[in-house]
Amino acid sequence: MAYGRVLLSIFVVSLFLNTEAKIYTRCQLTRELLKNNFSRTFLSNWVCLIEQESDRNTSALVVKSSRRKYYGLFQIGSEWCKEGRKGGKCDISCEALLDEDIKDDGNCALKVFELEGFKYWPKWVARCKGQLLPDIEKCPDWQNPPSRASPPRDKRTAMARGKRHITRRVRRGRRSVRY
Repeated sequence: MAYGRVLLSIFVVSLFLNTEAKIYTRCQLTRELLKNNFSRTFLSNWVCLIEQESDRNTSALVVKSSRRKYYGLFQIGSEWCKEGRKGGKCDISCEALLDEDIKDDGNCALKVFELEGFKYWPKWVARCKGQLLPDIEKCPDWQNPPSRASPPRDKRTAMARGKRHITRRVRRGRRSVRY
């Protein structure tokens, strides 16, 4: 009977959480990780980890016991967050790890990685380490990553010249004089 209540409560919680859930495709996930400052060097490892831990689902929640819960895309353990308010080693609420916004999840996952490496995630060790990693090189954002930095100096100058030309054209009316 108690087991049935636990299953029912997990089902109800998962229905509630799925209202804000996002399940990424592999290429969408690659794009989001690149936008959130994940290094291209380990990107295939991160994609493999997320696929193994949460199946790319932002609302994934695994309850192992009342004290051991794992949240979100990265399946970050409850010692890194606090239920109902900010706290834990990442100073984040556990519920924030279950929404569509993965920026805070990524920051926490990078903190976990800095302190413990990929070995923190048992499924990465079992299913990604030393294995063939996901092929993300075919994703459009791998070839042309989303822009995060300003363009090189020579392109900024050329862009500025182009804007100046447009401004002059407007000031002079219909004349199309080039400088």
